[in-house]
Amino acid sequence: MAKAGLDVGELLLKIVTGETGEISKVDYAPQKPDFIENPAFVDETPLERSLPEEEGVGSAFFTSLIRRLSENKDCKMHKVMFLRHGKVIAESSFTPYALDMWHVSYSMCKSIVSMAIGILVSEGKLTVEDKLSDIFSSRMNPFAFRKKTIKVKHLLNMSSGVDFNEAGALSGNDWRKGFLEAGSKFEPGTQFEYNSMNTYMLSAIVTEITGQSLFQFCRERIFIPMGIKRIFWESCPQNITKGGWGLFIRTEDMAKFGQLYLQNGKWNGVQLIPEEWVKESVSHQIETGKDDNEHYGYQLWINDDRPGSYAFNGMLGQNVFVYPDIDMIVVTNAGNADLFQTSPMAIMIRNSMKEIEVFDHALEKDFKAESELHALCKSLSGETSSFPTIKAGGWKKRTVAMTSGRTKRKVAEFESKRASFKASVASYNVRNENMLIATWLHKLNGKVYELENKTFGIFPILMQVVHNNFTDGISKIGFRLFDSNFFFIDIYEGTQIYSLRCGFGGKRYVNTINMHGENYKVSMTSFCTTDEYNRLVIRNEISFLEEACVRTFNIHFEDSAYDREDKKGTFIHPSVPTGIEIRLNETPGWDILVDGMNNIAPEGLGGMHGMIFNRIIKGGVKDVLLEAIKNSIQPVIHGILIK
Repeated sequence: MAKAGLDVGELLLKIVTGETGEISKVDYAPQKPDFIENPAFVDETPLERSLPEEEGVGSAFFTSLIRRLSENKDCKMHKVMFLRHGKVIAESSFTPYALDMWHVSYSMCKSIVSMAIGILVSEGKLTVEDKLSDIFSSRMNPFAFRKKTIKVKHLLNMSSGVDFNEAGALSGNDWRKGFLEAGSKFEPGTQFEYNSMNTYMLSAIVTEITGQSLFQFCRERIFIPMGIKRIFWESCPQNITKGGWGLFIRTEDMAKFGQLYLQNGKWNGVQLIPEEWVKESVSHQIETGKDDNEHYGYQLWINDDRPGSYAFNGMLGQNVFVYPDIDMIVVTNAGNADLFQTSPMAIMIRNSMKEIEVFDHALEKDFKAESELHALCKSLSGETSSFPTIKAGGWKKRTVAMTSGRTKRKVAEFESKRASFKASVASYNVRNENMLIATWLHKLNGKVYELENKTFGIFPILMQVVHNNFTDGISKIGFRLFDSNFFFIDIYEGTQIYSLRCGFGGKRYVNTINMHGENYKVSMTSFCTTDEYNRLVIRNEISFLEEACVRTFNIHFEDSAYDREDKKGTFIHPSVPTGIEIRLNETPGWDILVDGMNNIAPEGLGGMHGMIFNRIIKGGVKDVLLEAIKNSIQPVIHGILIK
């Protein structure tokens, strides 16, 4: 692990010192296909829909929970779905995310890897007692005696003790060799240590036995029989499916896997996953030592929310919570700071599911409650104008926000003795923004600014690291009016020019970013305002619709005037600023990278490498490095007018 740990430190140093391009030691090649947005061209099998009351649950429960999830800023919800008796009874996306679009799943897909292993076990091609030294005998160093005791079950329950973890994915192309030849931290099977490379090796086992990648195997044996067609799984440079991460999947298809396990591995009358394997997977296989989740099964977490509950869990809020005692499933996609199941979102859902009241019979129809739930979900998704959403304080304040189904958001205010203060402020902000847009944007048309620091990209750093797809650095930013109606910000990055259409006045526009051969859908909303120095500011929020990340991109225009002899400030006189200041940020933020930095143990590094890194971590330089990481996530960049 010494080399892998040092490679992580080296990569972080490259990021914070501003190196761009192919800075990773892992070869990059584009893999991700474009998402098929028209399901009419795909032979999928959707889940059946029903109303909550018809399945013995009150609609008001979901209205309350979804509203609380949407109002809590720490939850950063993207999508949520609830099933009972195998039917979807409540679902919502959260603007700008769409339920039908696939979403990165991170470690949620580990549980699917376990399913593939279960199939091989049932067919007699593998046992959980098989040793890695036997499976990979032709690939192992004959002197790597420590690996001779590692069994398949140690990979399944995260107890291998191998000192080659997620950092290994950044250290080179041969992850399998790195795992097999790495040292051990403890005797296999004696303790729990979460390690995504255990799952990667399970994927490698599937390939070793079948000659297929895990993705190919699952597609034939699991995905296609379940009607799951729009799905993609990344692979390592040696074409082994990553296993522990890298899966893009739709929320509804995530829900299907929870339902598959609720049905003991059977789907449409066909036993896809052996029933005995399902029972083993959701049983206590090892104690984790974690207060929030004390037990782990086979590549999934055993929860204590309700009797028999468990979860397929991925970081940043990708979850399938399964509750067998009430035949329910909750699925989430989000972009919060949750590494396991400890975020406000997970806690809110898990606590609510402890208190939910369910019945084994259909409830009396409640049109009012059903309508409120439907209205809330439609409002949060921004899909329709069928229902008004109360903006603040209830109907008594008579202030209603209406979504039009188009990009523009309309606010209707009704006179009242208790007129909404928030609505008044919002109305003022809209008028102020319209004035700024009319006054300034035509002045910026055709102007281009060159950045002094060209090391930061439109891709958030977390996405760069996870997908091994690193930025070439933004060199210039231009501004362009189109037909006097549409305003674009042109971002020059490497050989690409990303033309992002600004969504002023609450509008959002979907753009496509091609990052070294991989297309990513983004939604951008913009807002014109002024800062504390009365400088014009264009605030931009770029949401990566297939990911858990958001990039904020605020452009402050200097108060110097290029096109005026008196050089008076741009806020006072419409003019062309000579310079700009860009402030970048991303969500989830720098704390994720800091956690990765803190997990690099210098005592685990040997020789000269260990001595050097030990000086960084323990010699007082660590704080400087952490501050540099923070500045890499939240940089301030200056640019000068060149055109």
